[in-house]
Amino acid sequence: MTTCKGRLHHVQQTLPSLVAQAPAEIILVDYGCPDNTGDWVAQHFPSVKVVRVDDDPGFCLPRARNIGAAHSSAPWICFIDADIRINDGWLDWLQQNLRDGYFYQAALVDGARNPETFGTVVCPRAAFEAVDGYDEVFRGWGGEDDDLYARLVHCAGARASQYPAHFVEAISHADDERTTFHAIKSVDVQSLINACYIRAKNHLRDCGIREIPFETRKQMLTTISDSLKAHRSQPKMFNILLTVEKLQAPDGSLLDLDLQIAKRRRFGLFGARKASVRTLKASRHT
Repeated sequence: MTTCKGRLHHVQQTLPSLVAQAPAEIILVDYGCPDNTGDWVAQHFPSVKVVRVDDDPGFCLPRARNIGAAHSSAPWICFIDADIRINDGWLDWLQQNLRDGYFYQAALVDGARNPETFGTVVCPRAAFEAVDGYDEVFRGWGGEDDDLYARLVHCAGARASQYPAHFVEAISHADDERTTFHAIKSVDVQSLINACYIRAKNHLRDCGIREIPFETRKQMLTTISDSLKAHRSQPKMFNILLTVEKLQAPDGSLLDLDLQIAKRRRFGLFGARKASVRTLKASRHT
């Protein structure tokens, strides 16, 4: 399952090898693509199912992927970006090695993950649906994959595994292609915003909060974004105050929480700077 907005030139390079491996189904989500990618795919690869989205002038990758997944029927779903080439033998490897209860990412190379292929994941449909798919609150570049993988583990009980990294490779391109349809043009700043949002969500989960309504999550990300988006690069230190209201506690009561998301020196005037989230105040509704 792949998505496209303004990346026809990448799809033209990557889709042929995907089709050649003949998976059970291939879905391309044309997310209001100005290049009319859906038309090109329908003409040249009629076996590929094209899903069209035309109600968003921007680009929300999580929403595009969720829409694509909803139009699929296979028990396993592979999410792959338009700029990812797959090499011969990948489908055969997957068919021989996939095991229930696991999801699969590219293996580390020299002990490090490749951020350009990290989003290429194969996961069981049941686990994906159990966590309600990708979080559609995410906007801009980065973070939605980390968030999904964490929820697959903590909420669906799935375990992370790996496929050989040489099966996938990214087409190199500049960051301006990544941010064409996003309001924030700095990949570094957007990555920090989304990372802070994930930290806040994880903190709430650790506090026993299992359900965060969509509008509440949206407000959380907006507050974080408003605090950081003016920076041209990641600030060395920051302090964000976040109020989250009417969350359901494990005992069924409603909580209002005041959170602090901050990056500061570990020991006041010296020490490594470390980002953290803490609860400043918790108020229970009566």
